[in-house]
Amino acid sequence: MRIGLLGTGPWADMAHAPALGGHEGLDFVGVWGRRPDAAKELAERHGTRAYDDVDTLLADVEAVAVALPPGVQAELAVRAA
Repeated sequence: MRIGLLGTGPWADMAHAPALGGHEGLDFVGVWGRRPDAAKELAERHGTRAYDDVDTLLADVEAVAVALPPGVQAELAVRAA
């Protein structure tokens, strides 16, 4: 399954990205964050691609992991669905 990560904060970096990258059944396609520089840094640390545009990431994956603040999650979850 092709999966992406939405978010670049501590949980995304310490929990989500390592789990996605280390899971044999997943293709960790990339990461998007509200701060492109943070997305680039996280992607480099975890061997994946940084996306500048969330819709491009969503088009490239079958699922997403969400590691964003609650106030940001709802709108992006609807778009991902």
